[in-house]
Amino acid sequence: MKLSDVKCDVESTTIAIAYPLNAIYESSSYQISSTQPLFAYLPLRSYGFRFILQADFEIPATRQEVLRDNMWNEWLKIEMIQLLPLAYEQFQHLPDLLISCSLDLQQNNQLLTSIQTLKYFLKLIPTRNEIDPYFNTFIDKSIQLLMGIIQLPILHNEILEWVSPTRCVVVRDAFIREIFSQDLLLSHFNSYYLDEQIVTECDEAILMRLGCQRLDFSSILRLIRTLYTQNEQEHSTKTTSIEQIAQWLLCIDYSLQQEREKPGFNFDHDDGSEVTTMEELKKMKIIPLQHQSRLVSIEEFSQRTILFPLNKRTPYAKYLKIVLEDTPMIDERLLDFIENKYPRRFDSIKRLLKDLGITDALNIRRIYSNHILPVMMDDAQWSKKSDSVLIAYLMCIYKDLYAPRPDLFIKQMDELKNQMIVRTRQGKFVRIDSNGTNIIHLTSLYGCERSLDSLTSLADQFTFISDDYFKEYRTELFLK
Repeated sequence: MKLSDVKCDVESTTIAIAYPLNAIYESSSYQISSTQPLFAYLPLRSYGFRFILQADFEIPATRQEVLRDNMWNEWLKIEMIQLLPLAYEQFQHLPDLLISCSLDLQQNNQLLTSIQTLKYFLKLIPTRNEIDPYFNTFIDKSIQLLMGIIQLPILHNEILEWVSPTRCVVVRDAFIREIFSQDLLLSHFNSYYLDEQIVTECDEAILMRLGCQRLDFSSILRLIRTLYTQNEQEHSTKTTSIEQIAQWLLCIDYSLQQEREKPGFNFDHDDGSEVTTMEELKKMKIIPLQHQSRLVSIEEFSQRTILFPLNKRTPYAKYLKIVLEDTPMIDERLLDFIENKYPRRFDSIKRLLKDLGITDALNIRRIYSNHILPVMMDDAQWSKKSDSVLIAYLMCIYKDLYAPRPDLFIKQMDELKNQMIVRTRQGKFVRIDSNGTNIIHLTSLYGCERSLDSLTSLADQFTFISDDYFKEYRTELFLK
């Protein structure tokens, strides 16, 4: 729209932007300058800007604010979106300009650097919640124009370079930068880590709006897979150290925290992205198990149970400790390493592992249904178990599932009648078949008043339960 179409009696008008420079040497404070009034030749009220905007606004007689729903003022706002890009171009030359002019802004005779200048410029760009909503579109469109021209600093081979924001990744955590090097970021995403001064001192929301990116979960996952599969290494603790696995988990946890810190994220109304993220994680073979070199995925154990390491301060019954130690358990070296090296992140990593499906609670029913029963149903699995483990299975089922509430174990009992693995007096383990030939009889040792073992002459014709259960767990069996 032409000027004459808006205000026919006006041939030209001036719009301007001015920045206070007295605080340009102040380093890290975000609120480096107080808000400035809007100007229509004379000052009006403040609209939240920390720089001065001047235009020939239409104003009421009170001279406090601009008229809203005014075609002329709307036209001025549209024209003013050029001001921030023009100001940026001037800021690029500011260090040289200050040297050549008579203004005494230098502190301790220090020269103004290009990064200091850029930081100051970025800090004065307002966010939406800082300014009067009347000027939101002005800032939005100004930032869109800036995206096409602004250059941000990065370090490449220890040399300061300037690149488009779309090639900059914002990572505040030095640990992440250490794990994923600049070269790795460049080779896989053609991106660079944004200079730390800009990251730590400038508003991240403004950096994102200018086109910078976070190192999100999908990017971290891709980088981990690259490191994970380099040199075609196998999924094993022989080729992947516990330290490396811990670092991967720390990076994954970091990326999830970044997602949750995004504006508008709601745990109760997530759009499904976090669920998808967790499902992706469950497929990765990055979980080390106790006494096993092969790394596993959570997905492999979707129908089974993986426990956290046992609490060394908790006294467990002998049979229960044997069962728990037989259950797949995450390698305690992993958690010990994280707790010792990164204690502030330990609780967060434990929450991540719990969310993935590692169980911390002593849920015997889950251990029974997801571990004990599947093992007993599979001849290839139970035949490899030690005698003490198979004996402990029966003790655990009796003491922790059946004895407390027999009425709640009726359904499982029907299943166990044909699946329970029991040791006999002959020293063999056999599967009970209550409706077939493998019928196991109790003996008087277990309190059976009319046991067939009293028929000495016929005892060889029957199969009796081993005395080992009584010998090893007499107290547990008979002490209520």
